[in-house]
Amino acid sequence: MVTTLPDSVSATEVKVLLVRCRGDWPEISYQAKVSHSWISKFVNGHITNPGYRTLLDLREFLLAREAGQQSRGPEAG
Repeated sequence: MVTTLPDSVSATEVKVLLVRCRGDWPEISYQAKVSHSWISKFVNGHITNPGYRTLLDLREFLLAREAGQQSRGPEAG
């Protein structure tokens, strides 16, 4: 199966998505299979050249997570 990758993934977009859910990084780390340490270092600017695939995977996970939370409504959490 061939996966079509987007032409670009914005590191800034991924940082913004991660900052929005800062308290959930341990859970995000576990579910997205990216170390908590990597997430912390990335958001704090210590990883200047992050891997494209890591950014893509995190972006897809975080967008799906946000969509799921929005579909449950404000009372869900």
